[in-house]
Amino acid sequence: MTTYLSPKEYGLLSIYSILISFYSAFIGMNIQANISKNFFKISKKELSLYIGNILIILLITFFAYFILTFCVLFFKNSIFSIPTEWVLIIPIISIITIVNELNLTILRNEQKAYMFGIFEISNTFIKMSLTILFLVVFSFGWYSQVLGILIGSVIFFFVSILYMKKKNYIFLKMNKDKIKSILNISLPLIPHMMGGVIIAMSDRIFIERMVGLDAVGIYSVGYMFGMVVLLFTDAFIKAWSPWFYKLLANPTHNKKIKIVKYTYLYIFGTFVLSIFISFIADFMLPYFVDIKFYDAKDFILWISLGYAIHGVYKIFFPYLVHLNKTSFLALSTTTAAIINLVLNYFFIKYFGALGATYATIIAFLVSAVLVFWYQHKYIKMPWLYIFLTKEGR
Repeated sequence: MTTYLSPKEYGLLSIYSILISFYSAFIGMNIQANISKNFFKISKKELSLYIGNILIILLITFFAYFILTFCVLFFKNSIFSIPTEWVLIIPIISIITIVNELNLTILRNEQKAYMFGIFEISNTFIKMSLTILFLVVFSFGWYSQVLGILIGSVIFFFVSILYMKKKNYIFLKMNKDKIKSILNISLPLIPHMMGGVIIAMSDRIFIERMVGLDAVGIYSVGYMFGMVVLLFTDAFIKAWSPWFYKLLANPTHNKKIKIVKYTYLYIFGTFVLSIFISFIADFMLPYFVDIKFYDAKDFILWISLGYAIHGVYKIFFPYLVHLNKTSFLALSTTTAAIINLVLNYFFIKYFGALGATYATIIAFLVSAVLVFWYQHKYIKMPWLYIFLTKEGR
């Protein structure tokens, strides 16, 4: 991508990714959390009714935001330099990606790791192959990845629907009680998701306005290296959540000890990985990107540390879903997002694009501390067990 795209084009692609995340927060509302929360608590028949109503809600939110986008774009030719016709594709990409995530959530809770891997790797391979085809052969520029994502997601949308239907996970019948239960969990997650998008993505909007699109492109390449930590934390949490909910469905002291031990190992491993990534980045960069993007190395350490801190936040996220306290997630993430917006302006003004990484680290730290405090308030976990003797326990 960096060989065939200029920093400006890469910056546009990064802005487009931000808009997809923005729409996904409103259309999807992290609605798949309802599946993980209820998977081990209710019968498969009731779960299929839940999923059917989830799909009904997604259709309603999709049409609402698609029509809203169409009306806005009727008066504008572009949003953040993105042409109108490509902005209209974003709600479509968002909803089909969310449906694919529903299927992957089911596979994780079924503990079908190999099937999950086949879905994920095949999906990525198709998207990558199509992107390279459109970029290298047809010279579509930054639109190449948009088309690759769209076509690949559509293919796996139908695969996901067929799989869920075949396994009897879809029962399309509107149920007011189920819709109310789903929205009680998911609606508070909209500001939470939006806060997360703002913290993770607003930096590029500020850089575009205060520094320029070229700087966004270089910054985004550094971000991709730093986000190796995010790949690890996402993979871990996807495996962790079903196991975690299963243990807390019937908690004992020994089960809590086991959760705490793995939490410590995860946090330690995340920070070690972030330091490792920053050390090898100088060596790796010339083999992965074009020379015009080499300045990206300045951002990698700070972005890696930021996502290590965000990984700490994510390990405590399932506690609040378990407690049905997702409204606090909205409060904590919104608070961190507001801090992030303010710091982005001042830090970028004084430190340039590098200031955005400092703002992100502080925002992630605030959200992690708040969620840990709230979790500890309602679920007492033996966090200090390693300092206690056997007799003390």
